[in-house]
Amino acid sequence: MNDNKSFICRKTKSESLGNCEHNADCRCILKATLSQLTSIQLQQSSSTDTESRPLSLLQRLSLQLVKSNEHQTIPFDVIVRQQFKDLLNESIPEQHQRYFGKYFTDDISTKTFTINEFGRLFQLTSLLSKRILIVFNLNASYEKNSISGEDIIRLARLLWISPMSIKAFILFKLFDSNDKDIISINDIRSFYEQYLSEVKYFKVERRLQEIVEIFLQGFFPLNNENQQKQELSFEQFHHILQENPSVFQTLYLISIPDQDNEDDEQTIWFKRWWMYIKNNTNRIAFLILYILISIALIIYVIIYQVIILEKHSVSQVIARIGGMLVNFNYALAVSLMLKRTMTIIRRLYYLRIFIPVDDHIDAHRFVGTMLFISAMIHSLGHSITFAINLNGHSWFSLMFTTAAEIGWVGHSATITGVILFVLLIIMVICSFQCIRQRSGCYQLFRYTHYLFWPIFILLVLHAPNFWKWAIGPMVLFCFEKIYLFKRYLPKYGRTKLISIRIEDEHVLSLMIEKPSNFNFHVGEYINICLPNIVRNEWHPFTICSSPERKDVLRLTIMKKQNWTRKIYEHFSKEQNSDNNSQMAEIIVDNLSNNSETNSGNLLVYPREITFTDKQKDAIACIEGPFSTCTSYIFDCEHVVLVGAGIGITPYISALESLIYQLREQRCKCSRCGTMNYKQSILKNQKLKKIDFIWINRDIGNVSWFRNILDEFEAEQESYLAATTPQETTNSQEQRSRYLDIHLYCTSIRSHEQAMLGNLPYNLVANMYEVIQHEDMHTQLRTPTHVGRPPWKLLFAKFKAEHRSTNVFFTGNRIMADEIKKHCDEHTFRFQHEPYF
Repeated sequence: MNDNKSFICRKTKSESLGNCEHNADCRCILKATLSQLTSIQLQQSSSTDTESRPLSLLQRLSLQLVKSNEHQTIPFDVIVRQQFKDLLNESIPEQHQRYFGKYFTDDISTKTFTINEFGRLFQLTSLLSKRILIVFNLNASYEKNSISGEDIIRLARLLWISPMSIKAFILFKLFDSNDKDIISINDIRSFYEQYLSEVKYFKVERRLQEIVEIFLQGFFPLNNENQQKQELSFEQFHHILQENPSVFQTLYLISIPDQDNEDDEQTIWFKRWWMYIKNNTNRIAFLILYILISIALIIYVIIYQVIILEKHSVSQVIARIGGMLVNFNYALAVSLMLKRTMTIIRRLYYLRIFIPVDDHIDAHRFVGTMLFISAMIHSLGHSITFAINLNGHSWFSLMFTTAAEIGWVGHSATITGVILFVLLIIMVICSFQCIRQRSGCYQLFRYTHYLFWPIFILLVLHAPNFWKWAIGPMVLFCFEKIYLFKRYLPKYGRTKLISIRIEDEHVLSLMIEKPSNFNFHVGEYINICLPNIVRNEWHPFTICSSPERKDVLRLTIMKKQNWTRKIYEHFSKEQNSDNNSQMAEIIVDNLSNNSETNSGNLLVYPREITFTDKQKDAIACIEGPFSTCTSYIFDCEHVVLVGAGIGITPYISALESLIYQLREQRCKCSRCGTMNYKQSILKNQKLKKIDFIWINRDIGNVSWFRNILDEFEAEQESYLAATTPQETTNSQEQRSRYLDIHLYCTSIRSHEQAMLGNLPYNLVANMYEVIQHEDMHTQLRTPTHVGRPPWKLLFAKFKAEHRSTNVFFTGNRIMADEIKKHCDEHTFRFQHEPYF
């Protein structure tokens, strides 16, 4: 049998997935089979042996056609069905046995598995596991709850090498549970109602039913008499798939998950280091400068103490080195938190090129750690010195009294030193991430950080030369604080809430009246206080409205701990008790597989509460603005904005600002009234393209900013549609897309991780998009991708299309490290928002 099957694709996995379209036309396969069978017939007729080996149904039908010389066509479904059986029953080549032994990390041919274990191997739901076994004639295995490893390998191999016609047949049989060779509209409806309820993609039952009915319209359209077809044969089913290329491509998911253990190309170590150095030149330069200054101070102390003062005590020299480093690191730590100074540096292009201002918060943490280490060295040196030279005193009295008679003011160096060390330990411990982000501990971090004021005073009393180091940074710090007192002035900081909008059960948006003299740039943030709700607490939040909006500031915040939870719960109670609240129904599709978060069928929220001037809860004070790296998005040629969850807020301001810029360039022809855009102005803008990547676990999060995304899609379509045929090639280039939106939902595994398991979902999503011309979850034109972004492919595409790319990221450190690694590989500049 194997000798007569040269027409079956025997390619590698990647070739099978990428180049199998030629196998879709089974009539070409039939021609090859007929020619081979003609040769077989001639050989058999000339042979004296009366016995012939049994032929398959496809071969017998083909031989009859050759013998009768009648031009009859074998039914398409018969051809595909027989090919499916032949592929399933043929012996497995040794090379495939080796491949699947590696794929399953073991030789499973002699093992048995339960149906649940089988489902986990292929990442299938219980419904799909059952239907797949029925398709492959393994009903007995399902009933016994036991399947052999040999059957699993045979099944996996067919999924792996099958051409597109066989894949379409497998999909058809998934719906044909009764093996009738015909699927009805009720068969598909029943399958999807079970499947979608099992995976819980949708919270709202009626939304699920609506999507299923739209999907069915693609396969069972209305005829001329407005009646819907009720049944489909395989050939009709296959024809509908071919008519819709995006739906037909779904068949590629009928395969096995990609688990090839092929190592990525490893860049040699010095090349990786060179790429890192090239992308982080200013950071490395300032780190080297910091190290050199520290070494210079150490050398200076050694020379001064040993040569000039002729003090040869090692412990005393070590103590002096620690003291000098304390002076330096304290002054530097204060300088790094001069927020207004950092904002000015960011707004000056040539300064921010050389100064790594984006890292000032991380640098502050690093310098603070070095300050603590220097203080420990200083204290340890003095402790050893006192232990060696008691001079008639006890070590305890030298350490905790004025008996040592050292210090600038009243010989109090030892007493102030002990107090300083205790205060510094308290500040450091309360600054740990695990402490600062615990429930109710943010204010502990905030108040203990104010200890730098008593530390400053005690250091002035403790060390005679400290004031020379700290006077400059502390004066600047005081000026900044005096400047920020304008937050209590109505024109600068004292304002009121216009409205509160609850987006969902975790997020709310504050609409704040913009003070008349308050000006900000894209990506900047403010500190906000609501004194009548939570007194004397200021918290930083990014402004997610554009500077072009003259009257409103918008903040979108997520309910986490501390202040955000208090604010959310306060206004939730207000909305529940306010009869004048504008009630609206929000239907949110959820892709989470967690049943606890999908228990409700309908989420109803009081969308908005508006405030009057007399309401005390409406009083708000804002402080700022303060800049972040996002503030210079418009100084780049191509930017990639990457945000995870609520971290996308800095980039919403940029997108809204871009909408305003496009609208400002609109112009109307005085003769024909056609709307167009001023190409001369747009051509001179430095920013040419934005790729906006938003990663969410729950696709319902898109509702937070859906209006802005929808608005931009409409504006961009209007801009692209304004292109006229008479425009030159260069003008056409200027009319390229300004924004590409990439939405990712991580609650579903990516297609590469669970190919067959994602088949029903992907089929519905693609057919819905074909019929409705929008994504079935967000109703945007932009499709929603499942799984994590394929960073390697995306960044390679950006590298090929753009001369220079800047990547901006807001999210957790793990994802930041992964993205930064890819940026280093492609020499992209990487900026991330600070971790407060």
